Amino acid sequence: MNFYKLLGVPFNATEDEIKKAYRKKVKLFHPDINPNGKEIFKILNLAYETLTDPQKRLEYDKLINKSSPIRFVEEKIFDFLGFTDKPQKGSDIKTTVEITLEEGILQKEKTIVYKRKVKCPECEGNGITKESIIEKCDKCNGLGRVNTKIGNILCLKCLGKGFIVKNPCKTCQGLGYVKKDQYLTFKVPLGVQTGDKLRVKNMGNEGINGGESGDLIIKFKLNTGIYEKFGTDLILKIQLEKDLSHYQYIRIKNPLKETIEVKIPAGISKGTLLKIKGEGYITKSGTRTDLYIKFV
Repeated sequence: MNFYKLLGVPFNATEDEIKKAYRKKVKLFHPDINPNGKEIFKILNLAYETLTDPQKRLEYDKLINKSSPIRFVEEKIFDFLGFTDKPQKGSDIKTTVEITLEEGILQKEKTIVYKRKVKCPECEGNGITKESIIEKCDKCNGLGRVNTKIGNILCLKCLGKGFIVKNPCKTCQGLGYVKKDQYLTFKVPLGVQTGDKLRVKNMGNEGINGGESGDLIIKFKLNTGIYEKFGTDLILKIQLEKDLSHYQYIRIKNPLKETIEVKIPAGISKGTLLKIKGEGYITKSGTRTDLYIKFV
């Protein structure tokens, strides 16, 4: 039986980590608390005695880590599927966030919400609660491995653990993690453009067996609203009810929603671009670009 998986600790766990995990399990399966926990309590004690004794642990590690080509391939496959004792980094999460021109100019704070895998609060990532009934795997007789024509291979019924959980944690269905809404507030990068990315460390899915969390990768999409991109500048198309000769001034809104009064030059014709300096978007170096008005 795999004592590391039973206690829910990584293969390289320290003695303190083993003791801490053992105490948590004891609270679930002590016969005085859980009538169904008598057998698993005995195995927990055996696991604890083995892994906290340096010599016994050394011999045990040799036993469960006999190397072979088959075993190497098995470990790689099960690591990939997430069935592992090793600390494993959580996966990254990718999300797209829409940014307005105003947010990009003022570097406003923005709050987003996304789904993230976190350790199940009910079973603390083990998939087992005090209601769980754990039985020795009848396929491998608790050894975690079975003899076949191609050699001694990992037991697929218990996935090498040596035991079967009859009724796993109801909160996470035995997966060890749940998905929760994660809120994140960040400062919008100055002059952000469509396609720009921001990596937020350790805000992706939580790691397994003590592994660090993955990252959150935010991909930005710049929403220009009523404006059109014109290189680094902006264009605002305005439709007038009368001919341009009837106007001396017009009022418009810039990307910061500020009202600007614009003088109409004499003799200007429709289709001409009228430049308003420094009222466009902003570059990453902090320079405001220009805004052009096009009368249509």
